[in-house]
Amino acid sequence: MTTIEPLGHHELFLVIVQLTLLLFVARTLGELFSSIGQPAVVGELLAGVLLGPSVLGAVAPGLYGTLFGVSESQFHLLEIVAWIGLIMLLIVTGLETDIDLIRSKGRTATTLSIGGIVVPFATGFALGWFLPVEFIAAPDQRLVFSLFIATAMSISAIPVIAKVLIELDVIRRDIGQLILAAGMVDDTLGWILLATVAGLARSGGVDVNSAVTTVISVIVFLGLAFTVGQRLVREIIRWVDNVVGGETSMLTALMVLALAGGMITQYLGLEAILGAFVVGILVSQVKRFDYHLRHTFEMMTLGIFAPIFFAIAGLRMNVASLFDPTVFAVGLVVLGVACFGKFAGIMGVSRLAGLSRWEGITIGGGMNARGAMEIIVATIGLGLGILTTDMYSIIVAVAIVTSLMAPAIMRWSIPKIEMSEEERRRLEQEDQRRRSFMGGINKVLLPTRCDLDSQFAAQLVGALSRGQEIEATSMYIDRSEQGDRGILAPLRTMLGDGIPRTIRGDGGTISEDDAGDERVDATENDSTLSDDSKRCRDLMELQLNLPGSQTRSIVRSERTNATETVLREANEGYDMLVLGASEHGAHADDPLFSATIDEIIHDAPCPVMVASTDRETDEEGTLLQDEVPIRRILLPTVGTEYNHHAAEVAFAIALDRNAAVDIVHVVNPLQTGDVFANRPNRDSALRLGEEIVDGEADLGRQMGAEVRTNVFVGENEPEEELVALASEEGYDLIVLGSNLRPLSGRAFFGHRAEYIVKHADCPVAVLASA
Repeated sequence: MTTIEPLGHHELFLVIVQLTLLLFVARTLGELFSSIGQPAVVGELLAGVLLGPSVLGAVAPGLYGTLFGVSESQFHLLEIVAWIGLIMLLIVTGLETDIDLIRSKGRTATTLSIGGIVVPFATGFALGWFLPVEFIAAPDQRLVFSLFIATAMSISAIPVIAKVLIELDVIRRDIGQLILAAGMVDDTLGWILLATVAGLARSGGVDVNSAVTTVISVIVFLGLAFTVGQRLVREIIRWVDNVVGGETSMLTALMVLALAGGMITQYLGLEAILGAFVVGILVSQVKRFDYHLRHTFEMMTLGIFAPIFFAIAGLRMNVASLFDPTVFAVGLVVLGVACFGKFAGIMGVSRLAGLSRWEGITIGGGMNARGAMEIIVATIGLGLGILTTDMYSIIVAVAIVTSLMAPAIMRWSIPKIEMSEEERRRLEQEDQRRRSFMGGINKVLLPTRCDLDSQFAAQLVGALSRGQEIEATSMYIDRSEQGDRGILAPLRTMLGDGIPRTIRGDGGTISEDDAGDERVDATENDSTLSDDSKRCRDLMELQLNLPGSQTRSIVRSERTNATETVLREANEGYDMLVLGASEHGAHADDPLFSATIDEIIHDAPCPVMVASTDRETDEEGTLLQDEVPIRRILLPTVGTEYNHHAAEVAFAIALDRNAAVDIVHVVNPLQTGDVFANRPNRDSALRLGEEIVDGEADLGRQMGAEVRTNVFVGENEPEEELVALASEEGYDLIVLGSNLRPLSGRAFFGHRAEYIVKHADCPVAVLASA
């Protein structure tokens, strides 16, 4: 076997110097253009022109020759980095693409794309047919040359468009998503045309088979990607998050998936960037790949790799060749035809698509940017012997000039587009979801002893997770090292041998022989689990009542004590810890719940929700027979951040159970002697209370929950009033928000929260999130 020689010292040194200069100049010019109100991509494209033969090559030819006038193999090292930047930029574009919105606007996007392809193709073909023969590398193949020019005129540059939309902060607006949707269709058709024309150039005739194969490949790839691929990507991201965990592994998974997608589309002759773009879209639909991860990847891309890519794109251009009068004149004609074709095509169909004039101008300006895509087309044409060097420079110049025009046009026209009320609501809801507490919940850990409270906690977790991309993990603690293989040993200690051998639930009966073996964590083989473990696992899955894709059952061995076992698992990237507990301390200094629960709450690395119910085991020993009915939820609030978080939890439960939420604010009772002096203060307190409950109610109504509000002055302390109200009105659940406060070494939820937990005669859920 021949040993591959490593990259030489000088070659490595040179590529490092090249990348250093390209990144430094690109970012410097990018920041300069940003400071004067222009998108950074303009400066990044000009960085390559500045360092290329156009400027550096003319001013200091010796230095340019040393740095960039290198062999093809040396320049290919830069191209690899550029392609990585291009792929990452397409991933970012996919992550920012709202596929649901695109589907809803699919007809409009397709109409725009057809207009943006047909007219430029026709005008480009006419241009190629009448250009002087000296611009054709093979004069006897004018038909192929004309088709190639037509394809170059038809293409748009999604990377440039996306970067401009991101920098203008309009990528999430309807107009931004519409441009991306039309651009995606446009470029897909463009790739099909390019493959067809390339086949013509190679064969010297019309290659129908190649064109048909390309079309079928696109259809099959997109069809599989948005069906099988969508499920596969979701499962891979879920597996990586569960088994490996951490931001680094998630970003690695994204990049591996994108490269794999690019590998497939490149093999099919469809260009790697199509696969990367589609993978970005698929990952964007996975809730676990949250806003923070997307932002991290976006910053890495836009701060490092995209500037290098755009600078290298500009580096290929030689402005000096355009100074020849004939080349310059032809270049102006090509630029004019390119701009006219795109704008005429888009504006011609924008009315048919139901768009305003300013929307048509904006979309035309955006899709007029050719950028890297036309540079790729030009490079392929040069390599296939279709284009002369002068024609290549003209097409690259058109790509750069149209990319420079796009930001200016869009910056001028977008402010003139009125935002509809529907779009405004959508953006507000997206912003709310991005900042919401529940929006950041992807993984919930539910340590269980299979007692009443744990099962009730599982019911609440099921209500929170149903219809959402939230995975609920039930964790059982194996005490086999202490001589008891069954994980229900703690229950036997508390309840004697009253643990049921048969568990009844709404979904039927689970007997000892029915214990399933699905969704057991890989750390344990189901055959090694005790019968009690299996019954408990199946009971919790019954109470969660979630699809298999949203549940996971794990067994963890207890090496020291239950507290450390739970906390060790909670530190594995869970977003919320849910506990079932009902033991109430007898004295004020005692933990509200058991010592173990108290320690877990005190040291938990994530928000904790504790569910407590006073229901008792029935005579047959069934721990919990039916689902706890929840029709009315009491939500006390004083307007704090943790009250907002609790409100989101209450609304999510209400939506699942079709329950109503009563938001209540109790004004402190007046003190003796203050009745007259402080009367205005009471009125102010009532007005403030109304503002507080109205704010929470607005959020609930946005989520679609049935909400009522109540503000009143209590005769007793607020916590006493709330307990009395819950009893009088027959509430089924009280949801409390709290922040943990240190008190004598135990977890302290606050006097009011603890009073309600101890004295309420209905189930209570306490969320400690701040």
